[in-house]
Amino acid sequence: MMQALVDNPGKFRRGGVGVFGEQGLVHLAPPADRVPFLMDDLFEWLKTSKDHLLIRSCVFHYEFEFIHPFIDGNGRTGRLWQSLILGKLHPLFEHLPVENMVYANQQAYYDAITVSSNLGQSGPFIDFMLGEIFKTLKEHQGEELTTKADSPVDREFNIKFGDEFGIKFGISEKHVLLLLDANPMVTAANIAEKIGISQRGAEKIMKKLKDNGVISRQGSRKNGLWVINH
Repeated sequence: MMQALVDNPGKFRRGGVGVFGEQGLVHLAPPADRVPFLMDDLFEWLKTSKDHLLIRSCVFHYEFEFIHPFIDGNGRTGRLWQSLILGKLHPLFEHLPVENMVYANQQAYYDAITVSSNLGQSGPFIDFMLGEIFKTLKEHQGEELTTKADSPVDREFNIKFGDEFGIKFGISEKHVLLLLDANPMVTAANIAEKIGISQRGAEKIMKKLKDNGVISRQGSRKNGLWVINH
């Protein structure tokens, strides 16, 4: 997301950074040498927390912005992570325009970060984001989940498969199916590299598709191929 925009994209920052809004400094991030530990701790919390995914998505978003792990691009990356986490709750949330919600209420967003930072807890930010999520869902209630917000993968999937399958797919599952359709001999490692996830993540998606009867394996593990069960 930051390729060619900053030096060392995807690498943790090595210096101090802050969050700035219309009224100046909103938040001074923790020292750079704390970033690896704080990020490990945040992901461990995300994996083990029993809180509802709605709450977890907001907490992760706030804590990511609090840590500010990169030299730039932290806002868009934190908002992307909230969308990804919400997508695990229900496919509906894959269409939720978190980036647009924040852009339309940017100062209120920064104010919520400031209040939470001053209090030392994420409650005000959670309240703000849940309110924006609820308001956005109400505004679009009854609308078709279409096209304008669809990604190129969504569009390609719809052209190729339409409503052929009876289960809901997230963007990663769609991408995997398109890759399998294009090359039935593609490996999990190849898939992981193409869509930017871990090999373990690709294997989990393929297992899910297989368990749901969407794909099956023909031939040996080494020389076989994947079949999409139309």
